[in-house]
Amino acid sequence: MMSGNKSSQPDQEWFDRGKEDAWAGKSKQPPEHDPQAASFYDLGYSEGEIERSPTSPQADDAGKS
Repeated sequence: MMSGNKSSQPDQEWFDRGKEDAWAGKSKQPPEHDPQAASFYDLGYSEGEIERSPTSPQADDAGKS
């Protein structure tokens, strides 16, 4: 029962780390030892490239209307 909870938390952490690296403009640095964690990192990195960082200025959104 706890194993499901245990694995999803690290997955979310790798996803978040990938997203944060993309927002910071860092190169991809997925974990080499864990293919599943690398997949979540890559997914987060890709989403981070598409989305805007929550710390980015929101002024650009006004020009897109």
